[in-house]
Amino acid sequence: MRAILFALALTAPTAALAVDVEQLDTPSGVTVEYVKCSRNSNRCLNAAAKHCKGSYQVIGSESHPGTIVSDVFAGSVTWYSMTFLCGVSDGALPGFPYQRTAEPPSTLVPPGISTVCTVLGRGQSCRSQ
Repeated sequence: MRAILFALALTAPTAALAVDVEQLDTPSGVTVEYVKCSRNSNRCLNAAAKHCKGSYQVIGSESHPGTIVSDVFAGSVTWYSMTFLCGVSDGALPGFPYQRTAEPPSTLVPPGISTVCTVLGRGQSCRSQ
């Protein structure tokens, strides 16, 4: 029993380090990518670059307090989240402004950023141009 609890204690922080990229369908019809990570904003940037296999355009970003395991409750660990489009970038880094509660970053594509969306079956992917 102790061995099982010890193994769970060792893997819990590792699970919190996993960074997944999700797709968000916006009201405008453009599908943007969303990533959330804890402790280090560079992990979000690296996950976006890996997902896009190169450059990407930052749409919005934010940071907020959470715990080591999740951001459901406020705690001493900073969580970062960012929305982005794969493709051409204007080179601007996300600011990750701090908020008291977890609010998703903007999904509004800024003026001047053109997008091309491709629909394959039920899936859709959009890229900045």
